[in-house]
Amino acid sequence: MAKAVNKTEAPAGEGHNSGAVGISEKDRKVLFFINRKDWIEAMEAKKAADAKVKQVGKAIKADLGKYGLDQIKAYEKAQTPEGIPELKARRDADLQAMRFAGVPVNTQLDIFIDRAPAAERAYGEGEEAGLRGDTLTNPYNEASPEGQEYARGWHEGQGALFAGIKQKQDDADTRDDLIQSVPFGEDPDFPDGEDD
Repeated sequence: MAKAVNKTEAPAGEGHNSGAVGISEKDRKVLFFINRKDWIEAMEAKKAADAKVKQVGKAIKADLGKYGLDQIKAYEKAQTPEGIPELKARRDADLQAMRFAGVPVNTQLDIFIDRAPAAERAYGEGEEAGLRGDTLTNPYNEASPEGQEYARGWHEGQGALFAGIKQKQDDADTRDDLIQSVPFGEDPDFPDGEDD
C-alpha cells in the first residue's frame, strides 16, 4: 500500500534552517555576537593547533629525518584494516616505478613475509606496544615463551620511551639555558674561548 503524501506543508522559506524565523533584530544581534565570539575562539584554537602541528613536524624532521613524518603516517595507516592494502599498493607502485627507471629491485613475491620465530615476533610486538605507551595487556599466555617475550619487549619499550622522553626534556632544558639573553652592555660568556 502506498503512503499518502502530505501536500499541506508550505515550501521552506528564507532562513528555514537557521532557527532565526520570527526573531527580533535585538535578539538576532545578541546571537550574532555570541556566535562571533565562539567563532573567534575556535579560530584561535585552530591557529594554536596548527602552530603545534607545525612545531611537532619540525621536531619529527629533526629527530627522524626528511621522511620521518611519512613513516609515522604510514605506521598509523598500517594500524587499520583498510590502510594495509593501500600501503602495499603504494609500495608495489613505487617498486614498479623503480624498475621502470632501471633501478634493480628484489622482485621476490615473498620478500615481505615475516619469517621470524614466534617468540621473536612477540618480543617485537611487546616492544612496539611499550614504545606506543600502551598498557601491558599481553595477548599471549603469560607462562608461554611468547608471553614472556612480549612482556620483556613491552618493558624494554617502556624503558626506551621514558629514556627518550627524559633525553628530549634534558635537551630542551639545555637549549633553553643556552638561549638566555645577556643584559645589554655585558659580554656574553662564550664557552671554549669563542669570544676572542
